[in-house]
Amino acid sequence: MTPLNNDQKNSYKKRYLVNIYGVVQGVGFRPFIYNTAKEYEIYGWVNNSSGCVTIDITGTLDNIKKFILKVIKNPPSPVIINSVKCRTLEYLYYDGFNIRESSNEIDTVKFMLPDIGTCEDCARDIMDHTGKRYRYAFTSCTKCGPRYSIIKVLPYDRKNTTMESFGMCGSCEDEYTNPLDRRFHSETNCCRKCGPSLVLINSNNQIEKCGDVIDKTIELIKSGKIVAIKGIGGFHLVCNGRDEKAISELRNRKKRPNKPLAIMMKEIHTVKKFCKLNKKEEQILTSRKKPIVLLKKKFNIDLPDNIAPGQRKLGVMLPYTPMHYLILEKELDLLIMTSGNISGSPIEYKNNSAVKSLKNVVDYFLMHDREIYIPIDDPVVKVFNGEECVIRSGRGYAPSTENIKVRDNIIALGPEEKNSISLSKNGYVYTSQYMGNLQNFNCYKNYEYVLNHLCELLDISPKVWAEDMHPFYISSKYGNSKDRKIIKVQHHYAHMASCMAEHNIEGKVIGVIYDGTGFGIDGNIWGGEFLIASGYNFNRVGHFEYVNIQGGDTSIKQPWRCAVSYLYFFGYSINEFIGGVDRDKLDVIVKALKTSLNCYKSSSVGRFFDCISALIGLMTSVTYNGEAAIALENIIDENVHECYNYKIRNEDNVFLIGIKDIIYGVLVDINNKVKKSTISSKFHNTISKLTCDLVFKLSKLYKIYKVVLSGGVFENEHLLKSIYNELKKAGLEVFFNSKTPINDGGISFGQIVIADEIIKKEGT
Repeated sequence: MTPLNNDQKNSYKKRYLVNIYGVVQGVGFRPFIYNTAKEYEIYGWVNNSSGCVTIDITGTLDNIKKFILKVIKNPPSPVIINSVKCRTLEYLYYDGFNIRESSNEIDTVKFMLPDIGTCEDCARDIMDHTGKRYRYAFTSCTKCGPRYSIIKVLPYDRKNTTMESFGMCGSCEDEYTNPLDRRFHSETNCCRKCGPSLVLINSNNQIEKCGDVIDKTIELIKSGKIVAIKGIGGFHLVCNGRDEKAISELRNRKKRPNKPLAIMMKEIHTVKKFCKLNKKEEQILTSRKKPIVLLKKKFNIDLPDNIAPGQRKLGVMLPYTPMHYLILEKELDLLIMTSGNISGSPIEYKNNSAVKSLKNVVDYFLMHDREIYIPIDDPVVKVFNGEECVIRSGRGYAPSTENIKVRDNIIALGPEEKNSISLSKNGYVYTSQYMGNLQNFNCYKNYEYVLNHLCELLDISPKVWAEDMHPFYISSKYGNSKDRKIIKVQHHYAHMASCMAEHNIEGKVIGVIYDGTGFGIDGNIWGGEFLIASGYNFNRVGHFEYVNIQGGDTSIKQPWRCAVSYLYFFGYSINEFIGGVDRDKLDVIVKALKTSLNCYKSSSVGRFFDCISALIGLMTSVTYNGEAAIALENIIDENVHECYNYKIRNEDNVFLIGIKDIIYGVLVDINNKVKKSTISSKFHNTISKLTCDLVFKLSKLYKIYKVVLSGGVFENEHLLKSIYNELKKAGLEVFFNSKTPINDGGISFGQIVIADEIIKKEGT
């Protein structure tokens, strides 16, 4: 028999089953595949499985190759393809190509698509007075709109979301079933006739009778009113970003006196009037994720100072829903857009609960009747060293999915503050959105709800629970209440592991971990740590010397207590340097320090920053976490290069950083009436220099040339930059968190990585 040539082979019909994994559901991928199949005369079907898009195709070999190549190499944004599996099947005749009903399979890789900001096409639709979606606040298509916040179960189909209760009208149904329409199989497709609707009510829960509720909302905001607006993931508290009085009133009602407020600007040109931004920042700001981006303020800008008091940066975002575009369509160009909650509580996302909770905070509520199934706050990011760095993971970013080849069915419960949780299955780690401080009861209830929902979505039955070593963390208590294998993970090692896993670092690494609070293996509070780690284990090879701090959690809220504790510990005069504090209170604290009453030993760099901030009279009490340290960073004089003296000594092969001389130098400068900005600069320079000095010692001693920088103190951009640049200059490889938060928001990701290593070691 004569062998077939290539042309003859290519003309024969073949059949393949193709599974495509990644962010492939709810993004217009199936319609794209449908149309590509028509283009290349491919027959068969496509559907959503719970973990992928599955395609059963027949056609000539040549056409199949072209089809698969286009599908994989040129998918529509925001499709993200992680992997593709392809196998040959016995030939079966198909007379066309269609989109089949989705299937839900157990034990497959699953990807959840975060919520997506309004696309340009839909933004045009709502401004087109000739179209059926003119000024319709719930306009979306396959390329945009809510996803994770409305998903009840996977796969992502309308019947599995909170859109289930909105049956499509005939016109929307035609779009949904038309392969040539961009709303083909758009699960959120709707219009004014068949979709969600808006209602405006006052704080007494009475419906406002008006013509157009959005026009009325604009009028209210312009007049200085505060409005709670229900968005994709929850409510925002909104007022005019140019109205200083309204902003002040919002702060008073929300009980948020100093913490910066996020501001939504009408368009990128508006942003450029008020902020400096580079190409990377502009790219992130205008992306489909539409996060809050921290941007440097321009000097002498016409903005109320009480948006971000004493800050050099603004948290800026652009409109990301049709409602935002409509409110900012005419005269308004700046909106304060802060989370719809009382400070410390989770974001409100249910209509009745929001009205009950926020009736004394806002004047009006702009609500809709589409249920939010999972609450999720806005993300916060910044650009450092040309990289996007996530500070708070939220809408558009969470849940995140990372393929780092860990064991199945591990759940990491995260820390107590800035909590997130992580789960693993089929080699992937899924990390939730930011969920706040679990000491708040409502935050804790939300934490339980999100945890259970993710377990159900991903078909995960956790066999191993990873938790923080701190015996009193609420997240740890949750883990201990379950009949599961518990692995306790040291807080700072989790910080380090999160960065190592993110950058796929192998071998031994030096970790510099600076934060406020973390329970150490010796029972003390750590926070200024130098670790050497590899795999499942770490060694503590250096740290800031311990100081006895009085006041427990109160010392965090009242930095003057830290200042008193440091002065007392090193034998410096308290009365001479602590001002603005009642003398009777000082006497009580001193007596407590003498007897070690309610005191704890701490190596924390975070508390050291608090001490210096209080000593120079910058911040004696705080209204939000990290406020004292942030204030210290914001007054830095870049022209100051001097440092204070310090000592590094070796005790039993552990390097101790002595800080007595640093405090002495600060006190001398205070007595000499040196500017606060100069003291702050010298202090930052000192922390940077001693950090690099010790890293150089460790690198030389242990012959390790990779360094990880992690922990909440490294949100201080000046400190991170100076240490990073100096270490890089010396030829070391330096890494920091970018995709995972450098603060406690990245802890759960690190916990799950370490738990996996421990399981491997135990051989279980």
